Amino acid sequence: MIVKRNLKLLAMIPILIYYAIKKFNESHSKLLRLLNFKKFIKKVIAILCLLAFTSNYGSNPKAPLIFNIIKNNNVIGSIKITENISRDSVTYTIESQVETKLILTFKVVGKEKYIYRDGTLIYSSLYRTLNNKVKTNHCILYNDGEYSLQTPEKISPLNFEDIKQNLMILYVHEPIGIKSVFCDNQKQMVKVEPLGKGIYKVELSKGKYNIFHYKNGRCVKIEAVSPLFDVTLIPVLS
Repeated sequence: MIVKRNLKLLAMIPILIYYAIKKFNESHSKLLRLLNFKKFIKKVIAILCLLAFTSNYGSNPKAPLIFNIIKNNNVIGSIKITENISRDSVTYTIESQVETKLILTFKVVGKEKYIYRDGTLIYSSLYRTLNNKVKTNHCILYNDGEYSLQTPEKISPLNFEDIKQNLMILYVHEPIGIKSVFCDNQKQMVKVEPLGKGIYKVELSKGKYNIFHYKNGRCVKIEAVSPLFDVTLIPVLS
């Protein structure tokens, strides 16, 4: 079903190209031509990101890893991580939701996807909403040895060498010997600081950091600290 759906989406690209060219020729104003062409580029980018996000053909899914998000001894949300292994790639999909109340009620819903091929991050997507309003929406693509950041508005180059680990890997594997990881939200490398006894600190930004705890190589607790509030992530035993 996924393959058929992706083929249908691919078949739409020539139609979009024809539509864009037709509209381009019909426009009499240079400004209108430019706007039409920009709209066409955005549609193509959206389709390519959708293809990458929905394609898991030939994969071998493992049982999902689920973390409960706890604040003041109450479960306020969850994170679900699914790992799919194929012949030459590994795909991680993450679904998260958090609902808490400070002065107002905040509900955050997130969808993420990361694809590694031959040990290199080749695709990532991050989509988050806050109270049903989009707060984050971008893709990072790796092509011909270069990374680019793609949003609905523009495409920008990212000056990074091959990324071997990003932040979400720490949820799955202990970062033994790893000195830094790529943070997709901040779009930068962040330092991994070992504290001893299977504990590591990752500072994401000023006043915001995570402390990962491992036992026998498995993550058993994450302390997420931020200026707004602190939460603890505990894996749900299966």
